[in-house]
Amino acid sequence: MAKIITISHQKGGVGKSTLALNLAYKFGQEVRTALTDTDPQGSTMQLKNIAEGIDILEFTNISELKKLPYDVIFVDTPPYLMADIYPIFLESDFVLVPTKAGVPDIIAIRATIELVKAAQSKSNLKSAIVLNMVKPRVSITQQAIEQLGQYNIPIIGEIKDRTVYSNTFLTGGVFSSTDTLAKEEIDNLSTSILNFF
Repeated sequence: MAKIITISHQKGGVGKSTLALNLAYKFGQEVRTALTDTDPQGSTMQLKNIAEGIDILEFTNISELKKLPYDVIFVDTPPYLMADIYPIFLESDFVLVPTKAGVPDIIAIRATIELVKAAQSKSNLKSAIVLNMVKPRVSITQQAIEQLGQYNIPIIGEIKDRTVYSNTFLTGGVFSSTDTLAKEEIDNLSTSILNFF
């Protein structure tokens, strides 16, 4: 049965799709990996005939997806809390919540975290936060870490604001680039996620 890793945050622009794609490429180097998007109009679905090394699946039912012959399925979610996100959390093995270090993002994360915690009270769901699009040498990052501490969910990494991430959908992910720092960031994030299993 496939492990389901969901990438979710109700706010748009925090890099969910970029992270989902790069993590899928990374996992796809080792295990049978697929990627789906709960928003059929999402950018992920447009890669269906382009992505190599991972399968892009139409989102149907999360329970049915788990039965497919994959080791890991990444679930990208839209920039809002849709009605069926809670059932997706209940069926997921892990939820990664990416957030920028800005005040609006930290405020907006609350609703997503509340749904994660509600699902955790009824399942074995694991979860973590990753700081995404982190600007270099900005003191707000440490302030964001302190603010996020109130949620008692581990922060498992920082992904810097690098040009290579912006080109992910055109280039096949960071692993087809020469940016060793970006590759290392995704490697480290992947390892941190695996440590929950």
